[in-house]
Amino acid sequence: MQTLLEHAMQIVLQIDVMVVMVCIARILERRWPIASTPLSEVIDDFKVVSVNVALRSLLAPLAAGCSGIILSTLGQGWIHLPTHGYWYLVSLIILVVISDLYHYAFHRLQHAIPFLWAMHSFHHSANAVTFVTGARHLWMETLLASAVLPIMPLLFQITPDMQLILTLIYFFPDTCAHLNVRFPMGRMITFVNSPQWHRIHHSTMPEHRDKNFASLLPLWDILFGTAWIPKPDEYPVTGFDPPVRVSVIDSIIWPFRRAVRP
Repeated sequence: MQTLLEHAMQIVLQIDVMVVMVCIARILERRWPIASTPLSEVIDDFKVVSVNVALRSLLAPLAAGCSGIILSTLGQGWIHLPTHGYWYLVSLIILVVISDLYHYAFHRLQHAIPFLWAMHSFHHSANAVTFVTGARHLWMETLLASAVLPIMPLLFQITPDMQLILTLIYFFPDTCAHLNVRFPMGRMITFVNSPQWHRIHHSTMPEHRDKNFASLLPLWDILFGTAWIPKPDEYPVTGFDPPVRVSVIDSIIWPFRRAVRP
């Protein structure tokens, strides 16, 4: 009973933190917007995100159990990276690079494999790309990745402090890449992910399809031929063409919505 209560409190805390962050982001997005976003779009986005975050949190113990079975069967942390002295920084850089390459590869698979796209398309269904869109991932998509594909824990022994640093490193270029904020990068546009770089990925323009997959380093897009370097004033329309409005129910049953609601 105590465990369930603690888990419920964690969910409430996550939602509270998300509300605060959304409010701060909304101030920035109204002050320096890329595109005008109706408040109704932000509210709709927040509702479907809140439901999916709650579902992910409720089912997180199940996903942890599945990944735990995989890790105990195959072994955990095949590669031991040194963490003493200057080796800590070297190991951290290795983790960042390998983790980012994995994210890039998996993201490409999400667009290439119909089964994965059926879930990932929920993320791309957002008509307006805002800070909230960064958390707009289908609950079953996230659980699948964490339960069945614990690649990084399988490969490396990652200390809690390193995991925290990795999370912070990814927060700004990955989550904040969905900010509806005009933030010119100039010549740095190909150095690190940003709202303008990632907006190309969400574009409705045919020439932008399957471009700019990077989570942190656009280097992968450049190396593997998926880069579209935006012009200084290139901020395309995002979402689906034609646009769709996603209800809370649709956000839960997204891959099966057409079968349930013909």
